[in-house]
Amino acid sequence: YDGTVAALPVWLNQNWFPLLQSVGIILGLLFTAITIRRDTKTRRTTDLLTLVEQHRQLWSELHRRPDLRRVRAKEVDLLSAPLTSGEEEFLNLVFVHFYTNWLMAKGGARSLVPIEAFAADVRGFFSLALPKAVWESTRDGRDPKFVQFVERCLV
Repeated sequence: YDGTVAALPVWLNQNWFPLLQSVGIILGLLFTAITIRRDTKTRRTTDLLTLVEQHRQLWSELHRRPDLRRVRAKEVDLLSAPLTSGEEEFLNLVFVHFYTNWLMAKGGARSLVPIEAFAADVRGFFSLALPKAVWESTRDGRDPKFVQFVERCLV
């Protein structure tokens, strides 16, 4: 026995206020970290729900508008029936939707589908005649990293 335990009440009596401040600061930081984590989860869930709603609206547009029926066709004769402005506009919206999902997946957020399934969706959609034509004419103006991702999916 070296007297250390007996010295503790004396030390606490002399240092109770700095100890209380330190505990308060540590608890405050812990509470802040928990709050930030919870807010981040909530924001990611909200972002995901927003993306799901945009996805639903986008694809329901494809079914509502007969002028977009060629978008999902595997083969299209673009010489006899060139791309329409409505098709091009719709496809650019789809590309932005794909880009947004890619950004979320890349940022570690939950995406609509796992990245492997997302890559398969990209491969399947971007290899269709109309999406491929619009992609090839617009990819130079897009995020280079996203362009690399899409091009890797198409190989």
